[in-house]
Amino acid sequence: MQTSSEKKIALISVSDKTNIDQVAKKLVDLGYEIISTGGTARFLSSKGIPITSVSDFTSFDEILGGRVKTLHPKIHAGILAKSEKDINKLPNEYKLIDLVIVNLYPFEKTIKKNDCSFSKAIENIDIGGPTMLRAAAKNHQRVTTVIDPDDYDLVTSQLMESGKISPSLRKKLAVKVFDHTANYDSIIKDFLSGNSNDAIVDKSSLNIKLSKGKELRYGENPHQKATLYEISSPKLNGFDFEQVSGKPLSYNNLVDSESALSCVKQFSGPACVIVKHANPCGVCESSSLELAYSHSFKCDPTSAFGGIIAINRSLTSKLLMKIINNQFVEVIIAPDISKDSYKAMEKKSNIRILRADFSKYQEMEYDIKSLKNKILIQTSDIVKLKKSNLKTVTKKEPSASQLEDLIFAFKISRYVKSNSIVFAKNKRTLAIGAGQMSRIDSTSIAIKKAKKNKINLKNSVMASEAFFPFRDNIDLANKVGVKSIIQPGGSIKDSEIIKIADEHKMSMVFSKIRVFKH
Repeated sequence: MQTSSEKKIALISVSDKTNIDQVAKKLVDLGYEIISTGGTARFLSSKGIPITSVSDFTSFDEILGGRVKTLHPKIHAGILAKSEKDINKLPNEYKLIDLVIVNLYPFEKTIKKNDCSFSKAIENIDIGGPTMLRAAAKNHQRVTTVIDPDDYDLVTSQLMESGKISPSLRKKLAVKVFDHTANYDSIIKDFLSGNSNDAIVDKSSLNIKLSKGKELRYGENPHQKATLYEISSPKLNGFDFEQVSGKPLSYNNLVDSESALSCVKQFSGPACVIVKHANPCGVCESSSLELAYSHSFKCDPTSAFGGIIAINRSLTSKLLMKIINNQFVEVIIAPDISKDSYKAMEKKSNIRILRADFSKYQEMEYDIKSLKNKILIQTSDIVKLKKSNLKTVTKKEPSASQLEDLIFAFKISRYVKSNSIVFAKNKRTLAIGAGQMSRIDSTSIAIKKAKKNKINLKNSVMASEAFFPFRDNIDLANKVGVKSIIQPGGSIKDSEIIKIADEHKMSMVFSKIRVFKH
């Protein structure tokens, strides 16, 4: 029969041995008996800490090469017993276990290694660890369970101060355990189903772990709170960045920055993208970043005010000062930042400057949108536009330079909210129409902006991210001097649209790809 005068028992079994010897020493000093397994037992013993092996505690030797060691009634009864009254109903050798410190085989780290075989991955699926953790977390009204080394000091401090763990902390730690084991199982599930040919949208269930990142300055509006969470995936490289200067980021800053980065990454030559309210308002690929920025800004100076600027080369002090002296900017994002830029930053310390690893950035395999209590998931729009897939449908062929501009303009159109219209020439945007309920309104707005900014659209090209349902857009484009058009095609009125283009002696190319962005 166990009595209240007996030593409390702590069960310790960890893969991550960070500070575990310090914790064990404190527990021994507090009068705890330590029971432990395999490598943990050897490690603690090497540090001079008295331990009882699990085999000695259970009077049962490990079997199956250590696969079965803690899966024993003495262990789980000791954890799951609600009180001394419960344990006293069992044989005398059964004892209460008061504290469980366990972390799991490093499955996620193992599968990230290039040389990880399937059999090695399987061996790193922990069985005994999650079982003990779940049992202890279930019985958190009596048992304390610790999975995170960051919580060691919190637990030992309470024990040293009062000799016990508060109910609120036991509950908090239990929640942490269930969160961890749920994620652990989801990673295993994803790994085992990774060879499946099913698209993400075909899966019967989807486990997405979100790890809390930064508290944001605010959400879409100042009265809304927002937090950045990251999707954890062993295979995913995404929008990772380092903020090197400026105020805290807001929700809108991040949305626009990611859009700008994704857009500018399309170009191999020096390029600049200016985004405002999730739409590009100026884009250019040129011989230098300074020229690329100047042309991007001239496309729509009014909208560029307070915008997000992404460049695909190192940010120099020369370019930074040019931007600062030219406009108000919320965020500048670049793959690198020259040393001399840091002095320039001091003059405008509020400007948020982000360094992002462009080489690691990749589109996710799926997009997520929320509908209050529902989630919409679709495969990402990552289809590449290839010259070989383009089809000239008019009598007139586009020139080589026009074809380059058509491809450039279409690349921009997929980042503009539909209905999108992009006018371009010499790999720079001349005017952009975005987010209208009708395509003709987008075309009209783009032309109006060009006139306001004194930009001549003569001999330009025009891109549309979806088909033209009526001739009005073609007629209007012709009036301002457009010579070539790119669009997906696919309308029942394609033949009529092509005929109108021929009448205007325009060339028209079908991309065969719709890149509508709702």
